[in-house]
Amino acid sequence: MNFTEPVFALFFLVVVCGFWALPKRRLQHWWLLCASYIFYGWWDPRFLGLIVFSSVVDYFCGDAIYRARSPRARSLLLSVSLTANLGLLGVFKYAGFVTEAIRGAAQLLGLSWSVPEVDLFLPLGISFYTFQTLSYTIDVYRGEIRPTRDPVGFFLFVAAFPQLVAGPIVRAKEFLPQLTRDLREKVRIDGVVLVVYGLAKKVCLADPLALHVVDPVFGNSPAWSASAHIMAAWAFAFQIFLDFSAYTDIARGTGRLLGLELPINFRSPYLAQSPYELWERAHITLSRWLRNHLYISLGGNRKGKVRTHVNLGLTMLLGGLWHGAAWQFLIWGALHGLYLIVYSILPTPGTYGLVRRWLRIFVFFNLTCFAWIFFRAEGLGAALDFLAHTAALGDGLRALGLPAIVTLAICLFLHNVIEPRLESICRRLAGAGPLWIPVTVVLGLTVTSFFGYQQMQDQAFIYFQF
Repeated sequence: MNFTEPVFALFFLVVVCGFWALPKRRLQHWWLLCASYIFYGWWDPRFLGLIVFSSVVDYFCGDAIYRARSPRARSLLLSVSLTANLGLLGVFKYAGFVTEAIRGAAQLLGLSWSVPEVDLFLPLGISFYTFQTLSYTIDVYRGEIRPTRDPVGFFLFVAAFPQLVAGPIVRAKEFLPQLTRDLREKVRIDGVVLVVYGLAKKVCLADPLALHVVDPVFGNSPAWSASAHIMAAWAFAFQIFLDFSAYTDIARGTGRLLGLELPINFRSPYLAQSPYELWERAHITLSRWLRNHLYISLGGNRKGKVRTHVNLGLTMLLGGLWHGAAWQFLIWGALHGLYLIVYSILPTPGTYGLVRRWLRIFVFFNLTCFAWIFFRAEGLGAALDFLAHTAALGDGLRALGLPAIVTLAICLFLHNVIEPRLESICRRLAGAGPLWIPVTVVLGLTVTSFFGYQQMQDQAFIYFQF
C-alpha cells in the first residue's frame, strides 16, 4: 500500500476511526498492530511471517540478554539476534549479488564452477525493520535500555505502519515510552500539514523531476548534451531528497495523528559544507544507527588516526551495501567514506564569510552529486557512460529546457527556505484554529491534482527498493 494511493486514504480513515473508538490503551495498541500487519501484507501477505519472525526472535533475545549472568551467555544471545536478522537480510537481499560475484571471479580465474542463479523477491522494508529491531537487542546488550515486558508494544515498535517500509529508523527508547499512556492525549493535528506537504513534494516535484529530467537523461545518455547531464545529476540529488523526505513527512504526519512522534530524518542536507555535516542532515536515523552500532563497535576514533580512517571507510562501505546489492552502491559508499577521510585530514576551517561559506556548500554539493550518479545509474557501466558524456566526450546535442531549470529553482527554494522552517510552520498552523485543516487539505489536493496526480500516484517511493 502506497501513501499516494487512494486506498491508503480509506485505510487511514478506518484506522483513525477505530483508534478514537477504542476506550483502552491496550486496545489501541492491538488495533494499530493489526492495521500495521494489514498495511504490510497488502503487497504480499507471504512476507508477514518474516517481520513476525524478527519480532519474536528479538523480543525473547532482549529479555534473555538482560537476564543472562555471564558475558559469554549475553554475547551468545546477541549473536542469535544478529544471525537471525542479518541472515534474513543476507538471503533475500545479497544472495544473488554474492553468487554473481563468485561466478564472475570463477570466470576470471578460468574455473568451470557451476554457480546457480539466485533471484529472490526483496521483501519491502526488510532493511529498515531488521535494523530497527536489531537496535533493540544491541541497546539491551549494552545496558542502555531495559527489555520491555509488553510483547504487543514491542511488535508494534517493529511494525508500526507509518514508518515501516522506509523509516525513519526509530530506537526502542524513543518509541516504547510513548506506549505507556493513552496515545490520544498526544495526538497532534498539525500532522495534517506534514501529510499534505509530503504528498505535494512527492507528486508535484519529485515525480516530475524523475519523469521529465532524470529518467530521460540517465536512460539515454548518448542523446543528451554535457549540460543536460550536469542538470540531471543535480535533479536526481533533489529528486531523491524530495522523494525520501516526502515519505518521512507523511510517516511523521500520520504518526502525529495517532499520537506517535517519529524522529526528524532530514535537515536540508545540501546546505552541508562537509561530509560530517551532510550525515548530520541526511537520513539522520540511518546515520545514527551506523555510527552507534557499527562505527563505534569497530573502535570509532579511539585507536589512532589510521584505524579511525579505516573505520570511517568501512562504515560507509557497508552503508552503501545496505542500500543495495550492486557494485555501484559499494562505490557510492566508498566515495562517501573517502570524503569523510579527506575532510578529516584537511585543516579545520575557521570562521568564513558568507561568500566562502556558500562556495564550500556548492563544492560539496557537487561532490555529493558525483556520488549520486553511481547510486542512480542502472549499473557500473551506465554510471561510467554517464560520466563520459558529462565530460563532453559524447556527441549528444539535446539540452534540457526552461521548465527543468524553473523546477530546479523551485526545489532549491523549498530546500533552503521552507524545509528549515517546516516545524515552525506546523506549530503556527496548529495554533491558528480549526479552519486551516480543511483549507490545507483542499489546497493540497487541488495542487496535486493539477500536477497530474492520477498519472503519478503509481510512482513508488525510491527507498521502497531498499
